[in-house]
Amino acid sequence: MNMECDNSPVTNMNCLREGINFASADLRSIIVADEKECVGHCRDTELCVALTFIESSHRCYLKSKRGGHYGPTVQAGYNSMNMECDNSPVKNLNCLREGINFPGADTRNLVVADEEECVKHCRDTELCKALTFIESSHRCYLKSKRGGHYGPTVQA
Repeated sequence: MNMECDNSPVTNMNCLREGINFASADLRSIIVADEKECVGHCRDTELCVALTFIESSHRCYLKSKRGGHYGPTVQAGYNSMNMECDNSPVKNLNCLREGINFPGADTRNLVVADEEECVKHCRDTELCKALTFIESSHRCYLKSKRGGHYGPTVQA
C-alpha cells in the first residue's frame, strides 16, 4: 500500500494516442484489463510519467520519460499516453522557418499529415526541443537540440 494514492476516476484519457508506441524508457510491464487500469498502475509507480498499452496482449509498459526514450512511432495495436499532455490547438507557427533544416540531433522521424501534427508529436516527447518538417515527404524530424546539432541550414 502506498501511504498516499490517487483513486479518483481516470479523466485524462484525452492524452491517449491510439496507434502510437512510446518505445523504451520502461520502468516495468504488467498485464492489465485496459488502458484505464494501466493509468492506475502508473499513478501508483514512482517516476512513471507515461505508458504504452498493447491491445493484443493487454501488456502495460510504464515509462520514465514522456514519449518513451526516443519519441513516438506509428504502430497499430499500440496505444500510448503521457500522464500530462498539451492537447491545445497548434496556433502559433511563427517559429516555423520555411526552407530551413536543423540537421542532426534527431531523436525520431515519422511521417505525419502536416506541421501541426509534427508539433503535437514534439510536445509529447520529453527530449524534443525543435523539429524539421519536410513538406514534400511529410516527414517530421524531432530534435533533441534547438537548431539541431549543427544549427540552421538552407534546405535544397
